[in-house]
Amino acid sequence: MKRNYIFKTLIFLSTIFFFATVVQAGSSVAKKIEFEPNLKADKKVVHPPYEWGDCTLCHVDPKGQTDELVMDTPGLCYQCHDKTQKEGKKFIHGPVVAGACTACHNPHESENSTLLVEPSINALCTSCHEAKHTMFTENSNIHPPVADSCVNCHDPHTEDHKYQLKAEPKMDLCLLCHVDKKEHIAQVSDKHGALNRPNKCQECHDPHGTNTERMIKSDNVKNMCLSCHNEKLKTDEDGYELDDLAKHLNANKDHHGPILWNDCAACHNPHGSDNHRMLKEPFPRTFYAKFDKDNLLCFKCHESDRITEPTTTTATGFRNGDKNIHWVHVAKDEKGRTCRACHDFHATEKNPKHLRDKTKFGKINFPLRFIATEDGGSCAPACHARRHYDRVTPKINLK
Repeated sequence: MKRNYIFKTLIFLSTIFFFATVVQAGSSVAKKIEFEPNLKADKKVVHPPYEWGDCTLCHVDPKGQTDELVMDTPGLCYQCHDKTQKEGKKFIHGPVVAGACTACHNPHESENSTLLVEPSINALCTSCHEAKHTMFTENSNIHPPVADSCVNCHDPHTEDHKYQLKAEPKMDLCLLCHVDKKEHIAQVSDKHGALNRPNKCQECHDPHGTNTERMIKSDNVKNMCLSCHNEKLKTDEDGYELDDLAKHLNANKDHHGPILWNDCAACHNPHGSDNHRMLKEPFPRTFYAKFDKDNLLCFKCHESDRITEPTTTTATGFRNGDKNIHWVHVAKDEKGRTCRACHDFHATEKNPKHLRDKTKFGKINFPLRFIATEDGGSCAPACHARRHYDRVTPKINLK
């Protein structure tokens, strides 16, 4: 019986030892799992190597607890990312040249697209490009593609165009979006010379933003135009020499309405048109032309009855009694004089109603010699002797 007791005791002790060993082993396994780092992040964007949990893909320390990498960036990044897409380009973004991928991208996880270290592309770009941050905060009219994302126009890594732009920056890039302007510029007969100047579209527009409409680079349209039209310029179409308009406006203080409104574009299309001098509506190219009130820019603002009525006492002050002298000059016969024969469209100084001092006929630049009176006036241009008109007491002109 004693031997049987000893045997049972040994079995009991062995069983206890076995379970103790299993529990201890189980505790070790549980402890290992408990402290194994769970690298699957809870952010929107997770870098795959980080999500896999294998730190040795990038870090010397298997636990990733030091900053020492298995090789320097960008070589390390190019182990997975195809660098051939970035090779052979002429212009490389500074951080890319420096191999500072992590200046822009978080190598582990981010709430932002492409693992950006800032909440948006624009926030990231302006964290270095401070002048553009100022532009965003101080300008009221931001170019929509810029407001949306800098990468609409710029490649953040490399490109063949300066500033890593996605096309030639002075015009081609603009026309990728402004397709209507591309077609318009190609088709119109009277093209704006500014489009052939070194900066092309950027002669007039800031591609990022300004405080003025259409991102023009001056405080108003007129001053924008006068930044070039402050000297004599030759037209591309016919080689005609345009006046120094800034000088002309400075010397002649009685400005035409659109000039007073600082809006040259009220009459001219700054991108070109099929009309004389890029006008928005038709206007005769010659000194003489058959009158057509429906085909004349002036009558978009001015009343046409000052021309169309042979007699009137109200439509115009240019009359002899009730005989409309405008009608005589412009609409009486096929050989009508155009408005510019007598009127300056921009500005005058001495004469009322923007009457010119001189008018050009062919190569001749002759004076009108207009003299105003209380109820009318007279003129003696090269085309006829002095003739008088009076609204109250009609004059008889023998010649």
